[in-house]
Amino acid sequence: MQDLHEGGNGSITSFSTSYKNHSNVAKVRIFRSLDGDPLRPRVALVTSGLGTKYGGIGVVSQMMVSALEQDAEILVWKHPSSWPRPLRIPIILWRTIWGSLKHVDLVIYDHVHLAVLHQVNPMLRRVPYVVFLHGIEVWLPLQGRRRDALRGADLLLANSATTEAQARSFNPWLPKVEVIWLGVRDQPQPADISKSAPIGLMVGRILQEERCKGHDAVLDAWPLIRTAVPGANLIIMGTGDDEHRLRQRVATERIEGVEFCGRLSDTDRDAMYRHSRLLFFPSSGEGFGLAGVEAASFGVPVLGLTATVTDELFPEETGAVFAKRPDGDSIAQAAIPVLKDPQRAASLGQTARARVQSVFLEEHFIERFRKAISPLMRGIRTQQT
Repeated sequence: MQDLHEGGNGSITSFSTSYKNHSNVAKVRIFRSLDGDPLRPRVALVTSGLGTKYGGIGVVSQMMVSALEQDAEILVWKHPSSWPRPLRIPIILWRTIWGSLKHVDLVIYDHVHLAVLHQVNPMLRRVPYVVFLHGIEVWLPLQGRRRDALRGADLLLANSATTEAQARSFNPWLPKVEVIWLGVRDQPQPADISKSAPIGLMVGRILQEERCKGHDAVLDAWPLIRTAVPGANLIIMGTGDDEHRLRQRVATERIEGVEFCGRLSDTDRDAMYRHSRLLFFPSSGEGFGLAGVEAASFGVPVLGLTATVTDELFPEETGAVFAKRPDGDSIAQAAIPVLKDPQRAASLGQTARARVQSVFLEEHFIERFRKAISPLMRGIRTQQT
C-alpha cells in the first residue's frame, strides 16, 4: 500500500498520491528520515480525496496532511466516492483491511460515514481514531454504527462551534468536541475593490438537497438590486443537479444581469474573486463555509445570514454584512449599500481580510490541528518507548 523512500536531509521532503493502474489501490509516497526513526507514528487518513477537486472536505484533508507530515508517516486510504454505492463500500472496506495489515498507530476519518469502518474492521478496533465533523452530516439524529463511531472515537474535531452546537442539539449524547477553525491560503495580491465593478458572486455546489445555500433568495433579490444599482451583475460559480432549474428560472422570469459560469479552475476562481465587489453567502446550512473566508482573504466583503456560522466567523465590525432573513427583500437591503458604493465595499473588504490574516490562514489551522491531536501523539510515542 505504501511506497517509502529515504531522504537525505533527515526530514519529510515531499508528499504525493498516485494509484496502481492494475488494482486502483491508493498509494502514498512519503520521504522518510534517513535514520528511519522508529518513534515516528504511522497515521492513516481515510478520505474521499485531497484538494479542491473534492470540495471543502478535500481541502480540509489536504491541510491535515500538511499538519501531519512534520511528525508522522502518512497513509491515505481513499474512498472512491464517485463509484456506485454497492462497489465503493466493499472497496474502501478492503482498503482499510489491507492497509491495516501493516501496523498503524492512529486513524483519522474525514467524515462520520467513513468512521463506521473502524468498528467493522477487527484489526483496527484497538487503534485510536479521530473523526472530523463538518456540518449537515451530523445535524440530524445519528443512530446505529454512526452513533457508535462517534461515541467510540478518541477525539472528535469540528470546524466551528456552530457545527458542534447543531450536532449536539440533535445528539445530546455527543462526547466532547474540539473546535478547530479552518484556514485558507494568504493572498499577497488582494483585490482592488475600490476600482471594481458592481459584481456580486456566489460560489458553491448547486444541488437540490442543498437549496439552503440561498441561490433562490439571491435571485429573488436581484431585480431589486438591479433597480438600485443599474448595471450590477451576478455571477454564479459552481454546478450540480439544481443548476438547470435555476437557469430556467432566470430565463422564465427574465432576471437580467445573471451569469452561470459552471465549475472553474482554482486560478480562474481566484481571478473571479479579484473582480467582484461582494460575495453572496446567505447559506443557513454551512458548518464553516470556506468560500466566505476565501473571498475575505482577497479583500472581498461577505454577505451572510444572521444566526449562522458567518456570525461566528465574522462577528460585528469584522468585514461582513448580514441579511436578517433568507428572503429577497432582506438580502437586497443588505447588499445594495455595498454594491452601490465601491469605497464602502473596499473598507469592509480590508477589515474582512485583516480578520482572515489574524485567525483564518492555513498555518492557523495547522497550529490548531496539531495542538488538538498532540495528546494522542504523545500517548503513541509513550507506548512506543
